[in-house]
Amino acid sequence: MNITMEDIARECGVTKMTVSRVLAGRNGVKPATRDKIMAVANRLNYEVNALARNFNSNRSGFIGIATPFDGLLGSTYFEQLFMGFRRALKDTGLDYALFDTNSAPFNDGEKLRRLYRQKRVDGLLIIALHTTDRFLGTLEELRTPMVVVGEQPECPTVCSVSCNDEHGIDLACRHLFSLGHRRIAFVEGPRDFATADRRRAAYVKFCRDHQLENPPIYTQPGDFTVRSGRDAGRALLHAKPRPTAVVAANDRMAFGVIDTARELNLSVPNDISVAGFDDLRSAADRHPSLTTVHQPVIEMGELSARTLLESINNNGIPSGQTVMEVSLAVRESTAPPPSESASI
Repeated sequence: MNITMEDIARECGVTKMTVSRVLAGRNGVKPATRDKIMAVANRLNYEVNALARNFNSNRSGFIGIATPFDGLLGSTYFEQLFMGFRRALKDTGLDYALFDTNSAPFNDGEKLRRLYRQKRVDGLLIIALHTTDRFLGTLEELRTPMVVVGEQPECPTVCSVSCNDEHGIDLACRHLFSLGHRRIAFVEGPRDFATADRRRAAYVKFCRDHQLENPPIYTQPGDFTVRSGRDAGRALLHAKPRPTAVVAANDRMAFGVIDTARELNLSVPNDISVAGFDDLRSAADRHPSLTTVHQPVIEMGELSARTLLESINNNGIPSGQTVMEVSLAVRESTAPPPSESASI
């Protein structure tokens, strides 16, 4: 037997409209009445028709995930964020729609407006925002509920959940400094990521505050890939004097530096120490295991999705910029520096 809203309304002594309002999660019903309706609905095993509910509430039932498809999809970072999203959206009945932020329509204001209307979503979770991306302004004009994940947008009115990049780099540098390292090099991330900018600035500040030698060759460009870490490693490990430690702006580049050290028959950490940032699952499984900054990626994804969902349910726009704390996972890839004669 199919239970209908009319059946629930009849048993509760209320109108069908009141039942519909409660089951759709809308306000305007007394708490006692709401509790009574929900109790009867549960007892009768009433199943809400999600399509009808979304139609009546002018919602699509979809959350958009906007990210560059090239390089990020399939990565451990994206996988962990998605685990956090699923934790928050479990049992909500909401589904996902993917948007490629590198696509031409997403970066053309008028095309984005048409795309948003055609593939309507109730809100957006935006991952890997570039400083050159222009779509945020368009989405703000459209009054799109959105949360930027993992970045702190320059515009303070855009809601975001990110990690404390500056503190993370400071932790890694302090760890190496405490071991006795005074020639600490850095592999930076892409210049169009605010996250990479903050990590580079934190390294520069640490060197300045501790009066460390920091010639230009000690700061090498990177793009968050293993290959760029290898290239940076070649430049750093041939530098005179050679740095005794390297901090990479992410784990994948740190892996690349370690690969290059092996090619040059150098030992990590006996000849050179290496630290990363992210604490990917593979960081603990490598040999040597990687000292790295742990950022709570799953928790960051969960908080981002919960923030977005709360605003959607309240018919509002998310606000505020939350910065989550990080910690340092000390492992085998860092040790006191070699003797002066061995490191030159």
